Amino acid sequence: MSYLLNSIFLISGRHGAFTGVPPTVMVGFALVSTALIFLGIFLSQKRRMWLQHSQLTQGEIVEVSKRYDRGDHLGQHPIFFPVVSFIVNERQFKIEADKGMSILSKVGQKMQVRYNPENPYESALGESNIPGIKPSVFFALGTGLLIASILLML
Repeated sequence: MSYLLNSIFLISGRHGAFTGVPPTVMVGFALVSTALIFLGIFLSQKRRMWLQHSQLTQGEIVEVSKRYDRGDHLGQHPIFFPVVSFIVNERQFKIEADKGMSILSKVGQKMQVRYNPENPYESALGESNIPGIKPSVFFALGTGLLIASILLML
């Protein structure tokens, strides 16, 4: 291992034995990873509160967008994104699915919509879906970075 590191340092113009990662870098990694984990906790609580305060309504598919995956060069496997219209306080709102479906939904088909009563534009299709990024992304990044910083300190 040290031969490999010395070879890399020789190529990069550095000399001497590898002394390890500076402690300031490890402290920085630990701070960033902790911030990511706390951000995940904050987003998780925010999503839980949104779910508690949101309401369900019935929507109707008014349009279906058809798209193709980048890897589908022949256009043989379309992905369908339904656009659902729903009414709140006698006003009509529309939302497009953020995840595509492999089967074609029919116009006129009913779907559940969960929305924020104070801002119906903030909505999601389905009974348990919540708009926004999932906190698990921040938990995974923070945990991975924290483990990497601990391993590099050893």
